[in-house]
Amino acid sequence: MHEDLERVKEILRLKEEKFVTNFTKLEKESLDLKQQIESLLVENHSLHEKFKQAEIEQAANKRWYDSSDALNWLNTHHNRGRKGLGFETHSISL
Repeated sequence: MHEDLERVKEILRLKEEKFVTNFTKLEKESLDLKQQIESLLVENHSLHEKFKQAEIEQAANKRWYDSSDALNWLNTHHNRGRKGLGFETHSISL
């Protein structure tokens, strides 16, 4: 019976060592994954900010191009023969 008790104690000690080893390994993996997640969150935030900036720039460029198109149309259709800087000359062909 004493031998059985010693064998059970040895088995428990080995299982405890294995548990501690596995727990330590899993804890390290967990910390590594946490760092990866934090890094990805920072990268995601940065990309989101760049995307918002690109949207703002696109909207500004669209307004610029739309206003340029409008001014070109006005200049083409309503310059009333004006000449000089900013006015295009159009010849009327008969």
